[in-house]
Amino acid sequence: MSDLEQRLERLEAESAIRKLKAQYLNACDAKDPQAIRACFSEDAVIDYPPLGEFNVDGLIQIFTEMAVNTNIVDTHQAHNAEITVDGDTAAAKWNFSYTMFDPDTKNYRLLAAFYHDKYQKTDKGWLIFYTRSEPRSIVDGKFENNSVQANWSNPA
Repeated sequence: MSDLEQRLERLEAESAIRKLKAQYLNACDAKDPQAIRACFSEDAVIDYPPLGEFNVDGLIQIFTEMAVNTNIVDTHQAHNAEITVDGDTAAAKWNFSYTMFDPDTKNYRLLAAFYHDKYQKTDKGWLIFYTRSEPRSIVDGKFENNSVQANWSNPA
């Protein structure tokens, strides 16, 4: 394979991984457990402190309890990706921003974190086989009485 072909293959892999991450985050925002599941390998390990470490079934169960079956509105955004491709595997570090608002309780959360992901190219395309969230700051608050209350924590 020529140098040009190798570089093109790497760029295509990086593009596919960016699309996969976007599909995962958009599926979270859409509260779509099946679309979330489709982003992971069957034996994936998910480590999301402080929730814990679990497999894909565990992720879907927690997500269903915390998001799908609630009125919360949230956004998941990842950016500033640092992707390293090595053949049919890859690793990435993402800067992650999360916002959540619960219209029933008026509670909100702002979260900043890093994602550390590992990917595998499969016959279904690129899939996440390991992901770890590294929370950097959390702001929990509440809208009430025409004011905003907030508590900041640094989990690091």
